[in-house]
Amino acid sequence: MTQDSPSCTHHSHHINPTSDKIRLLITTLILIGSFAIAEFIVGKISHSLALVAESGHMASDCLGLILALLAAWIARRQNHNYISSENYPIELTTALLNGVVLVVVALWIGGEAIARLESPHIEILSLPMLAIATVGLGVNSINIWLLHKDSHDDLNIRGAFLHIVADTASSIGVILGAIAVWQLHWIWADAVVSLFVATLIIISAIPLIMESIKALFFKSVTDS
Repeated sequence: MTQDSPSCTHHSHHINPTSDKIRLLITTLILIGSFAIAEFIVGKISHSLALVAESGHMASDCLGLILALLAAWIARRQNHNYISSENYPIELTTALLNGVVLVVVALWIGGEAIARLESPHIEILSLPMLAIATVGLGVNSINIWLLHKDSHDDLNIRGAFLHIVADTASSIGVILGAIAVWQLHWIWADAVVSLFVATLIIISAIPLIMESIKALFFKSVTDS
């Protein structure tokens, strides 16, 4: 009897972290996915490129979260002793793909912003833009609170966390841009904020890509 109890505790310690991670990622995915749709609709209605860009960024967050969920599910199905995600090649690969997706989204946003600056200005409805960006800041703040603790120990959680931190900063930028359009009639501020969002995305992606490549290379060397 004294032998069985520690064994059960040990088994629970190995399995629960992965299950908890899956539940955490699903909760975050629902929050972000729902708001990305709302933000895209309002962005189209208000003619705000910054909102559309932000919704695209959130959509890339959803892709990253789905990949992280897939990796966590595969890790659990392997039925190995639970170890940190740095030891799972599938999770390292999805973390790397996460970073690449961020860069692609950033380049798209940057291109659209430059095209908007070069094209004739269109009317932007600043108040809907301001309202949805403010709600977005609240949603991102909740997700940061949910993911912050586990982001220190898990590379895929860290990837999702970095996505959301960049989203939060861009939400602040969209709010400032909306205020500039509303109060100062600076229509160009919408495109400038979009460039700001693109820059933040790339800044958040580079460390994730480098760390993922480094971890994959180190694992391939140690396994050979």
